[in-house]
Amino acid sequence: MPQATWNPAQYLSVMSWAMFSTTTTSILLALIFFPLTNLGAYLAGWPIGLSITVNVILFIAASLARRDQYVCVSLTAEGIRYTDESESYRRNERLRASDIKKIRVRRNPFFKSLTIDMKEDNQRFFLSNVSLTENFLTEANTLINQAAGNAPQTGLQKA
Repeated sequence: MPQATWNPAQYLSVMSWAMFSTTTTSILLALIFFPLTNLGAYLAGWPIGLSITVNVILFIAASLARRDQYVCVSLTAEGIRYTDESESYRRNERLRASDIKKIRVRRNPFFKSLTIDMKEDNQRFFLSNVSLTENFLTEANTLINQAAGNAPQTGLQKA
């Protein structure tokens, strides 16, 4: 059964870049406030500002990459099952294929995000930092089109 799950490897990659950026920013700040050499005059301007900005951006990206850690999206014969197993937000939704408007994957500089748009109430389901099986989007779009009467039957069987 095709699935879309949270991608731990990509999260670790973004987090490692954030840690590297923190180390670099800390070294620059140490050179400014505890001058062993006379580099403080060269580092006090835009280099430290750029380093802090990059650090903030990377930590925001890392927190967004971790947000949907317990979410899983699976294709079923009737549609899509959206499961969130986080402790404070237990959720198990069955989305009928006929109620789904579209499903898409967007790429940002750090990771991919899956978005499921519903036809009614402008409701959306998200999975940030997604790892997809090879045929997930193809089968999902075929399932949605099949429910709308636009495509032939696929290989998905009722369980």
